[in-house]
Amino acid sequence: MTTRYLQATGREVLVFAPDIAPSHVGPSKVIPMPSIGVRVAPETRIALPNLLINRHLDAFQPDLVHLFSPALLSVSGMLAGRRRQIPVIANYQTDIPTYANHYGLSLFAHLSRDWLRFIHNRSHLTLVPSNYTLAQLQKAGYKRLKRWGRGVNTTHFSPEHRSSEWRDRLLNGRDPKSLVVIYVGRLANEKRIDLLLDAARTPGIALTIIGDGARRDELETLFAGTGTHFMGYLFGEALAHAYASADLFMFPSPSETFGQVVQEAMASGLPAVVINQGGVVDLVEEGETGYICPPEAAAFAAAARRLRDNPEQRAKMADQARRYAEAHPWSTIMAQLETYYAEAYTVNKRVLKRQRFITVRNPS
Repeated sequence: MTTRYLQATGREVLVFAPDIAPSHVGPSKVIPMPSIGVRVAPETRIALPNLLINRHLDAFQPDLVHLFSPALLSVSGMLAGRRRQIPVIANYQTDIPTYANHYGLSLFAHLSRDWLRFIHNRSHLTLVPSNYTLAQLQKAGYKRLKRWGRGVNTTHFSPEHRSSEWRDRLLNGRDPKSLVVIYVGRLANEKRIDLLLDAARTPGIALTIIGDGARRDELETLFAGTGTHFMGYLFGEALAHAYASADLFMFPSPSETFGQVVQEAMASGLPAVVINQGGVVDLVEEGETGYICPPEAAAFAAAARRLRDNPEQRAKMADQARRYAEAHPWSTIMAQLETYYAEAYTVNKRVLKRQRFITVRNPS
């Protein structure tokens, strides 16, 4: 979305990405970078630092470097930007240290926290998607933080896409009077999908899980006997129809820096039940657009029963959720990005001025 916005406003964009990426995003060329896979998240590739970036940047002559979700490759972009004395902005999108803890890699969690702090603090600004994550990073010693949320396409994700055909697909043969509850996301340890088990066992609740990942077989075994339907990945129009044809969205992941799927579900007219951890708490107003639950399966089941038994309250929440999404279009988010680009330029000028002052005062 950012790339397309920059293109639409007359900017030239060059993208560096893992070598599984497409060759272009619209008119913008994508430079493929050697990458490695992650065993616990096979759908993920991480691009590696590469000195070839400098050759491409010498030819492109950028005015600003924007790092998205820094991990390994982005250190090359950060260093290249600083050497060229141009502004560098970094998005904090993925809470890698928390993910590492979920996989029992506590040593790597500490190392990655220090590494990410180095990249972000050497950038001129770090954009953080939620207040929860901003407070977390401030406590960890990150500097120059600005909140930059996410928008949602309220035309693509809309209650207007509700259909009986898609509702039948979500039900997959279960009682048509059931409350259709969906989860959308990867099937991985850190998503805590097990917290939906009690809800899946509740009479009158039809849970459908949309997504795939390394834990699918394990989760299908865990949810066996509950009637839970695993649909696999959905994209584009299919995903929009699935959201709109459900009754309730549940998202128990505690490690999100934002939680874009929550906003997509709300735009589709679904109340959202989320965990009380991570960036998702910014998106749901308790009792108005959904419920915020402690990390207990019983709490998620209780929220589902409450909405199953009170269709009037559910309809009111659905309307409020849609109104929330309508107040957060991508156009507003991108206008905010412009102010941060301008601020990064100001910070960079201040840094360069200070460096020149130090050089004059200390000629040795």
